[in-house]
Amino acid sequence: MPVLGTQSKHQKAGTRISGIAFAIAAVISMIITVSGFASGVENAIRDSRDQLRMTPASGQIAIVEIDGRSLLELEKWPWPRRHYADAIKELDRLGAEQIAFDVDFSSSSNPQDDRLLAQAINNIGQPVILPTFRQLNQTADGEMVSEALPIPELQENTFLASVNVFPSADGKITFYPNGVTTNGTARPSLPNMLAKQGGEVGVSFRVDQAIDVSTIPRISFVDLIERRVARRNVAGKRFVFGATAIELGDRYPTALFGVQPGVVIQAQAAETLLQDRVRGEVPSALMLLVLIPILAIALYANKKSSRFQFKPIGITLAVGLSLTAVAMAFDQASWIYLPIAGPILFLSGFVGLERSLNAAADLKAERMTDIASGLANRAAMDKALKRKSDAVIVVARMADFIDVMSVVEKDRLAALDGQIVNRLGLLAGHNTVYRLDSGLFGWLIEAQESTDPESLFAGARALFTAPIEIDNERFRINANFGHTQSSIDGAIFASADARKRGLVWSSNTEDVHEKAQFRQRILGELADALHDGAISVVYQPKLRIKSNTIDSAECLVRWFSTKLGHISPAEFIPILEARGRIDELTRFVLMQAIGDLETSREAGFYPSVAVNISAQLLSDDSFLDFATTVIETLDQTSEGGITLEITESAPLVDSIKARQAVERLQAAGARISIDDYGTGQATLNYLQDFPAQELKLDQSFIRSLIVDRKDRIMVQSTLELAKALQYDVVAEGVEDEATLNALREMGCDYAQGWHIGKPMLWDEFTKLASGQRNITDAA
Repeated sequence: MPVLGTQSKHQKAGTRISGIAFAIAAVISMIITVSGFASGVENAIRDSRDQLRMTPASGQIAIVEIDGRSLLELEKWPWPRRHYADAIKELDRLGAEQIAFDVDFSSSSNPQDDRLLAQAINNIGQPVILPTFRQLNQTADGEMVSEALPIPELQENTFLASVNVFPSADGKITFYPNGVTTNGTARPSLPNMLAKQGGEVGVSFRVDQAIDVSTIPRISFVDLIERRVARRNVAGKRFVFGATAIELGDRYPTALFGVQPGVVIQAQAAETLLQDRVRGEVPSALMLLVLIPILAIALYANKKSSRFQFKPIGITLAVGLSLTAVAMAFDQASWIYLPIAGPILFLSGFVGLERSLNAAADLKAERMTDIASGLANRAAMDKALKRKSDAVIVVARMADFIDVMSVVEKDRLAALDGQIVNRLGLLAGHNTVYRLDSGLFGWLIEAQESTDPESLFAGARALFTAPIEIDNERFRINANFGHTQSSIDGAIFASADARKRGLVWSSNTEDVHEKAQFRQRILGELADALHDGAISVVYQPKLRIKSNTIDSAECLVRWFSTKLGHISPAEFIPILEARGRIDELTRFVLMQAIGDLETSREAGFYPSVAVNISAQLLSDDSFLDFATTVIETLDQTSEGGITLEITESAPLVDSIKARQAVERLQAAGARISIDDYGTGQATLNYLQDFPAQELKLDQSFIRSLIVDRKDRIMVQSTLELAKALQYDVVAEGVEDEATLNALREMGCDYAQGWHIGKPMLWDEFTKLASGQRNITDAA
């Protein structure tokens, strides 16, 4: 919805300067990012982000510490290996799930101690994980790579795992390998073995610094062999032995927790795998390549906005905050890591350059712009109409707008207009929305884009279902639409006509004194329209939500008059009901539906079709005789059939007779549905009066299901009530995937609306239903 206006020379110069600042910032930030100069900034940002997503260890992996206290209480280091044998036996006795060592056993010690350790390893019911490590040896011929293995006596009933770590360029342990290959022999890493996770040898994963190492369970080696450790602290856990005493060394710098013992890093790496927190990472340059066009598009869209324009700094800040929010959301979900240092350098560089090169210029009101709101005005629409003389004119009239204006602060009226235009834009599409007067808005639809009014205004009712909020005050505004090709004034009159008659839209541009003539034309043309095809039946599919299949539809009526044009059902059905002629239309629709059903059954397709029945016909014996007779012609042993949706615009006069009529129709083979449940007369009384099988939720609740908490509660409670009473529930007015998903989660049975499928001819419906195309195709 572009705003109609012009730019001054100063504004155009400012736009050029903004473009130059954008280009310079993009080039410089890309050079810095690709060269790696931004990596230090990224590492600092990553540390801050990890602190925000800090999480405790799982508690499944624990450390047996060779700590300072153990060194003091036991014999002189290195300890006799019988101590390790005692520790293994004690862990096994207490029910440890897995035992691993980050302790070097590559050289022999006292033979008796080695034998005791080997016996302890062999006597427990699970293999022990022992460490190997690749090392570089100096020889006369130069350097030689070898692998340090546990002594042969200890290799029975054991798994061998690599404990090599490889610092990053900054000297910190950031990544851990899934495994290491030495002289052609591949070994999985100790963390992979502890976590029981596979991985490609030679490929490393980033150790998640957001796992709080202080929460990793620890027990002292001396407490363990002295049997001072409770079973509850051991049973079911996986233990790794390792040095934590400072005097033993084996300590490495980490990104977030400073210098840590190697065994703690092993445990943190294993927790990363165990908690499935290994994250991929988008390259920094790619993030920048994605962000640059996003900001360019946002700035361009802002420039072309028809409501109002933000300064480039505002758009840049919004994009930066959005990027940061998305990155942090990914962090919390432990999804792929999104680096933001490069993008932040670009955004801040652009803002600094733009502000230094260009001062923001205020928009000047122009002749064709409404000064108060900044929207294109009536003069602009007149000018546009001269260029598009064959365009269709649409006018939206906001009901009770004067009352709303009296409450909203004067300086907030532009915001009110802006929100209204924003919603109308969903209907107007790319066409400019003009502010014609207080509460009056219009737009033009080019002839080649024009469609019948029923389709155009199909979703119009839902546009203003949710309240408009201004400064924490909520206002409900309804809209009525005028639709004509005559003139803007004609469309304005038509919108007033729709407002007075309670219609969503009207194409009537005649004087109110001629409404009686309109009604007489409806009544006079009815018989011929039913005979010559001016009135036709179309079918709107219903989706069986649980199976995601379409096997039923509702009959809808379309009327095109050569004299009156497209006539809305909301116009002619009340007239027919008021003049006692609704039975003629209903008989026509019922016969058409049954005829189409029989044709499909002959072809082996057995859908269900719903026909609307006015509640006043339940007291019409002639109609009931006709309806029961034609319904009984259908084979009741087959699937599908006729559903009668009882609609009511006024309270039932004789509920007892109505119930008897419904029971008679059911006996003939029809299913009964209570239409528009929750509005008008269709309330809990219907559940008591009618032996129905189905409830149909009115679209006024469904269209705002996602945004209106009250409607969501109403729908949920109705579904629970229907389930308790064994009713099927149909939700009409499903216009998007989000609403459909919400209904699916609530347990609704059927969905109907333009997202499921538009009203269509019978042949199109049968192809759709029998072909069972995806719902997206149907819509």
